[in-house]
Amino acid sequence: MKPESDDQLTEATDGHSHTALVTGAAGFGGSHLVRRLLGCGYQVTGLDVVPPLHAGLLQREMRHPDFRYIWKSVQDILPSDIEGHAVIAHLAAQADTPLAFDSPRYTVMQNIEGTVALLEAVRHADGVEKVLFAGSGNEIGRPLQLPIDESHPLTPHNPYGFSKAAAELAMWSWYRAYGVPAVVLSTGVVIGPQMRREVFIFKWLWNAMNGLPIVVEGGQQTRDLSFIDDVVEGWMRAIHAPADAVVGEKFFVGNGDERTVKELAQWCLEASGADVPIEYVGYRPGEEGQREAFSNEKARRVLGHEPRVSSREAVRLTADWVRTLVKPVPEELNPV
Repeated sequence: MKPESDDQLTEATDGHSHTALVTGAAGFGGSHLVRRLLGCGYQVTGLDVVPPLHAGLLQREMRHPDFRYIWKSVQDILPSDIEGHAVIAHLAAQADTPLAFDSPRYTVMQNIEGTVALLEAVRHADGVEKVLFAGSGNEIGRPLQLPIDESHPLTPHNPYGFSKAAAELAMWSWYRAYGVPAVVLSTGVVIGPQMRREVFIFKWLWNAMNGLPIVVEGGQQTRDLSFIDDVVEGWMRAIHAPADAVVGEKFFVGNGDERTVKELAQWCLEASGADVPIEYVGYRPGEEGQREAFSNEKARRVLGHEPRVSSREAVRLTADWVRTLVKPVPEELNPV
């Protein structure tokens, strides 16, 4: 197939039903996707457990005439919530790896049971053309072969990775059993303005800008960093692609740039402009030997997806945003 041009992604395509439901709409990725969909002329429904008046990342969108917000958990989603939407983008999840160490049951409940509830609602609804699932690099911990492509088996190495891997397997099971039009879009670490503040990149930048040390767990494990705008572009290309080109398929829509955590810590230090130490502590459980050496060749070939922001530039742009959150120390606390 011929990839769509950038111009085709900025407006509605003739003959396509431009209605989308985004679960986890009040979160980092969900809010960015909602904004992009509205900009492309979609009628969008956002679903999230966050109360409407607390959904700060959707403040402007709440007033948009083509946006509707459903305040409920994805675990309680009904076929009536699905009806009338051609595209379902499933981003609702317990997304913090550290929380999964102390709350594995909660993580499983959110990520597996929530996905199954969505799939059951979709299979009893009409008119759904695509169900897009946000996959995670944690689903593949210590790879069996390199580079990691879409055919690599799921080999999770921590409770969070297990929950996401099981949710992805549910996507494929409902696709095979009931014809639910599943599409999996996976990334490594996604960063940028409004990112989750429990992600290590934010913590490192925040610490450095507040005069605190950067604390690195491990150092030789690797990550693939992507800027949020590039990831949303990948999602939009999958949404606009012909269904027969993407349904039943998995795509890595990250940068395809493997970097050690030690190297990323140095980038964060440089981007912060601070002079603080980098302190090394032990690896998180299961993480020693983790690699995110993902190939995005399939996404380039099928979707025409070309990330525009390098990993290093993504750190710099994120640092610019974090800097706006850091309050200066009052003058009376600064000794002359």
